[in-house]
Amino acid sequence: MSRDVTVFKPRRDRGSLTVPLSITNSGKKRAFYQVEVRITGPGGFDATVRVDTGAVALYPGTTWPTELTVKDPGKPLPDNPVVSIVKNNKRELQN
Repeated sequence: MSRDVTVFKPRRDRGSLTVPLSITNSGKKRAFYQVEVRITGPGGFDATVRVDTGAVALYPGTTWPTELTVKDPGKPLPDNPVVSIVKNNKRELQN
């Protein structure tokens, strides 16, 4: 299922990091997704952000692009943040 989520390189954006990602339903049924992404860096930067497609079940073969905004108040934005997917739940729509 991790192949359904692709995280791209974060970029700085006015005091925060923007993390682009896409979710592609590679299954055979419509599905909902819950994804948590953790971003860490020097100086104690450590933030976890979430995306939930709860209102939209993705059709098979479709991709849902989105961006997550990340802040860790009081911590410097890292130049080279480490990004990891810490949760990736897929729930197929039941007919």
